[in-house]
Amino acid sequence: MESLTDVTAYLWGRLPLILLFACGYLVYQLMAATRITDGFVAWALRRSRGKASRVLLYIIAASAALSSFIPNTITVLTLIPMLKRLDRGFADRDVTGMTTVLMCSAIYGAAIGGMGSMIGSPANAVLFAALDLFEVAGRDHVTFFNWFVWSVPLVAAFVLAAWFVAAGLGLPKSARNVVVDVSGVAVAAGADARQRYGARLFWLYMGYFVLEAVARENLPGFAEISPALSLGFAVVFLFLLFVRRAPSGGGRSGPLLTVGGLLYSVPRRGLIFILALAALVGIVHWTGLDHRTVVLAGELLKGDMDPRLLFLLTIVAVIFLTECLSNTAVVAAFFTIAHYAAQGHGMDPLPLMIAVGVSSTCAFMTPIATTSNALAFGEMKGASLRTMLGLGFVLNCLGALILTGWLSWILPRLY
Repeated sequence: MESLTDVTAYLWGRLPLILLFACGYLVYQLMAATRITDGFVAWALRRSRGKASRVLLYIIAASAALSSFIPNTITVLTLIPMLKRLDRGFADRDVTGMTTVLMCSAIYGAAIGGMGSMIGSPANAVLFAALDLFEVAGRDHVTFFNWFVWSVPLVAAFVLAAWFVAAGLGLPKSARNVVVDVSGVAVAAGADARQRYGARLFWLYMGYFVLEAVARENLPGFAEISPALSLGFAVVFLFLLFVRRAPSGGGRSGPLLTVGGLLYSVPRRGLIFILALAALVGIVHWTGLDHRTVVLAGELLKGDMDPRLLFLLTIVAVIFLTECLSNTAVVAAFFTIAHYAAQGHGMDPLPLMIAVGVSSTCAFMTPIATTSNALAFGEMKGASLRTMLGLGFVLNCLGALILTGWLSWILPRLY
C-alpha cells in the first residue's frame, strides 16, 4: 500500500509534465486539422521569392519551427507535396540534382526542430523518466520555459549549419542563380476563421505552460497547487477542442477535433519504407546487435578524460548510432551510460543526459534513421543515397561540435 501511495504521489507531482506532452499531441492534431501547418510553410516559401539558396533556407527553418511542436513525420508529410512541386519547377528550368537537396533540407529541419522544445521529440519524455529514475539533482529546474533559453539559440545555429551544408555543398551549380515561380507552391491565402481559432488554442496552450513554468520557479508553494491547476487547464482545453463548436471554415464545421479523426494517414510509398524500417529495427533488436553496439560504445567512455571530451564522445556516439539503430534503444541505454560516466568523472549528470536526448534527434544521414527520413526518401523519387550520406555526415560532424560547445557551456550555468 505504501508503494502504491508513493507511485500516486509521484504521478500527481509529475502531472503538469504528463499533461504538457498529452496536450502537445492534441496541439499537433489541431494544427493538422486546421491546416495551419500548410499555411505556415506557404508563407515561408513566399518569403524565399523562389531563389534556390533561399528556398532551402526557408524549408529548413519552417520545418524546424513546425517540428518543435508536431512530430517530425507530420512535418515532412506536410512539406512533401510542396517539395515535389518545387522539384518540378527547377526541372522545368533545366536544373538537375535538386531532388536530394530539397529532401535533405526538409529532413534537416524536422530533426533540428526535435530539440527546439520539450515536446519536440519522444526522446525528451524518455529523458525525464530517466532523470526521475536516477533521481538526478536539479531535474525539477528543467521547465518548459527555460528549455527555450538554450534551445532557441541552438536551433538557430543548427539551421545555419544545415543551410551551409545544403546550399553551400549540396546545391547544384546550375541552380545557384535560378529563380523558380513559387506562386503555384505557396498560394497566398488568408487564414479562415477556423484556422484563427486553432491558432488561438495553440497560443493558449503555449501561454499556460510557459506561465506555469515561470510560476513554479518563482512563486513559493506554487508547485503544490500546479497539478490541480494543470488538470483544470487540460479539462478546459479538451472542451475547446472536442466539444465547443468552432467557427466554420475550409468547408468544415463543428468542433475542431473528433475522437475518430485523430488518426493521420501517410502516403503509400512512404508507408512502405516505414514498414521496412520497422522490420529492420525488429531484426536488429532480435539479434541483440543494438544492445551489443551500445554496450561497446559505453566501454569507450570509461577512463580518465577531460569533461568536454566526454561530452563530445558521448554526443558523437549517440548521433552515429541513431543513424543505424533504434533511437529509443540508443537513448534508453545511453541515459544510463551518461549518468554513470558523468559520476565517474566527477561531473553533474544532468547536462550530459540532456545532451544525449538532444543529440538523438540529429539523424541527418541515412534514410533508415527515423520514420520521417524513410518517408521523405521514399516519396522523393530520384533522391541520391550517396549525396544524402555525404551531406548528412558533414552535418553530423558539425552538429556534434555545436552541441558540445554550446551545451557543455550553457547547461551547467542554467541548471
